[in-house]
Amino acid sequence: MQERPGPRRRPPAGGYARGDEKRIRIIEAAVRRFGEDGYEGASTRQIAQDAGVNPPALQYYFDSKEGLYAACREHISDGFAAAMRDAYDRSEKIGPGDAEAAVEIFCDLLEAVADFMFETAEAKGWRRFFARVRAGDGHGLVDDSTAARGEKEFFERCFRLVAVATGGSPTNPDTRLRTLAALAVLTAFHVEQDAMLARLDWPDLRGQRLTQIKAVVRRQAAAALA
Repeated sequence: MQERPGPRRRPPAGGYARGDEKRIRIIEAAVRRFGEDGYEGASTRQIAQDAGVNPPALQYYFDSKEGLYAACREHISDGFAAAMRDAYDRSEKIGPGDAEAAVEIFCDLLEAVADFMFETAEAKGWRRFFARVRAGDGHGLVDDSTAARGEKEFFERCFRLVAVATGGSPTNPDTRLRTLAALAVLTAFHVEQDAMLARLDWPDLRGQRLTQIKAVVRRQAAAALA
C-alpha cells in the first residue's frame, strides 16, 4: 500500500515571509482563543475554524500547538516593540543635560504604552491573552527570552529618561521608584480594567476617554519629574 504523504510543513527558513497574511490570521485567531479558553482548553480545530483555514495549515506554519502559542507570544512582543519604536528612536538622541526633552519623551512613551494597552491590544483581543500569561497559563511551554529582552529594553530606556530628567542615575532606587510609580497608573487600568470602568461609569477606555487618561498620566509624570 502506498503511504499517504504527511502534512506539509513550513520550511525551516525562508519558506514564508514573516508578514504572510494567512499566518497572521491564524495567530490572531489563536490569541483570541488562547485568551478565552487558556492553553489547555483551546482547540486547534476551533482556531483553524476561527481563522478560516483547514486544520493542517496550523501544522504547516507552526508544527504544533506549542509552536503556535510561542508564535502568539512573539507576535505580541513584536507589536509592542513596534508601538514603542518612535519614542525609542527619539530617546537615543537625549544627552545628559537634556532634562526637559527627557521628560517630554518619557511622557510620550507612557502615551504610547496607553495606546498599545487600551486600543491596539483591546481591539485585537490581546488583553485576555495578557491576563492568562500573567496568571501563569502556558508557563514553561515557550522560551520567553525574546519577551524578556523586550521588557528589559523598555525599562532600561525608561530608567535612563527619568535619570536624565531628574539628574540621577538609572540604577538609583529613587529613579526606578519614580519610573515605576508613573507606570503604575497605566498598570492599574490595565489589570483592573473592568473595575476601573465601573467606577468611572465608562463603557471602554478608547477615544476621548483614553485621551483623558493619557492627559492625566502625562501631567502626573511631568510633575513627579519636575
